Amino acid sequence: VVGRIVEVQAERWSVEVGTANLAHLHLGAIQLPNNEQRRRTDEDTLRMREFFVENDVISAEIQKVHESGEISLQARSARYGKLQNGVLVTVPSVYVRRQAQHLVTLPTIGVMVVLGNNGWIWICAPPKVGGSGRQETLNFSQMDVRYEEVGLVLRERICRVRNAVLALASQGLEITPESITFAYEESQQRGLAAAELLDASRRAGVGLAAAVVGEAVSKTAG
Repeated sequence: VVGRIVEVQAERWSVEVGTANLAHLHLGAIQLPNNEQRRRTDEDTLRMREFFVENDVISAEIQKVHESGEISLQARSARYGKLQNGVLVTVPSVYVRRQAQHLVTLPTIGVMVVLGNNGWIWICAPPKVGGSGRQETLNFSQMDVRYEEVGLVLRERICRVRNAVLALASQGLEITPESITFAYEESQQRGLAAAELLDASRRAGVGLAAAVVGEAVSKTAG
């Protein structure tokens, strides 16, 4: 799932994930810097704000849903952690199915998407592997996820991907890396500006609405 930190509490963070109840991420359920494996200490508790603070967007995994409805999260895997240099978009969770990879860099676009099963989707500049300048898709423990300014060209790509996601959801279509890429590239070929992807009449007028439906039908039939 993708969520937003709403409160730093004693030994845990409260996280909004789009459900009726807030989820909680305990200090013992995160990965420490440098993949350090040890018991959490009082010093770690005092340093909690060095890990996550209010309004940080994170990726995590649902560890358990308790009978009370409380959701426990975990982010021990190196693939989970703080998300930066991007934009959050939310859609009904029914449009995001379970798939092999939920953190994917769209190869022909150069934009990374984190597809949360809760319908929260983070779209961002791909993080770089520390010290190499090379861009990667997984393993946050080796990545530079610090805030950095995103250039105008990449920002436009991120906006187009965001609007492609919203366009797919507005037509009741499944959101996958393949469907996002198809809508993105078709919108370019049909001369739509990124903002026009949000205009249903413009999508229909240039044939994009019919094209994405046709592609979805062919994928289902295949």
